[in-house]
Amino acid sequence: MGMEWEILQEVNFTIPSIPPSVNTIYYVIFSQKRIEMKPEVRTWKTQAKEIIPLLKPHKDSCFFKLDLIFYYNFFFKNGKIRKFDSQNLIKILCDAIAEKNGFKDELIKFGSWESYHSENREYVDCSLKQIGGAL
Repeated sequence: MGMEWEILQEVNFTIPSIPPSVNTIYYVIFSQKRIEMKPEVRTWKTQAKEIIPLLKPHKDSCFFKLDLIFYYNFFFKNGKIRKFDSQNLIKILCDAIAEKNGFKDELIKFGSWESYHSENREYVDCSLKQIGGAL
C-alpha cells in the first residue's frame, strides 16, 4: 500500500558554497578513542545555517524531501577530472538543514541530487519540502 502525500511547506534557497565531503569532516583521535568534527566543517555548517530558511513543522507525522543541485568545477587546471563525489556532499548539508529547523535528519526520506560543471562559482541550489499524509 502506498501513501498519499501532500506538500505542507516548500522553501527554495541557495548556499553560496559547496559543503565539505563526508570523507573529510572528522578527525580520528586514536589515542583518545574518539572522533571530532573538524573546525572548518563546524564553520561551514554555522554559515550555511544563517542562509537556510526556517520552517515551522506542521505535524509530528511528516517527512521532508530535499532536492539538491550542486555547481562546481569538474576538472583540475590541467584538464584532468577531479575525484569528487557529489553524493558525499549531501550528509553535512542535510545535518545543517535539520539542525536549523529543529528536526532529525532521519526525517529527510525523499529527494534527489544533480551536479553541473561550473568554472566560476561553487554553490548549491536547494529545494526543501515538508510533506505529510495518511495511510
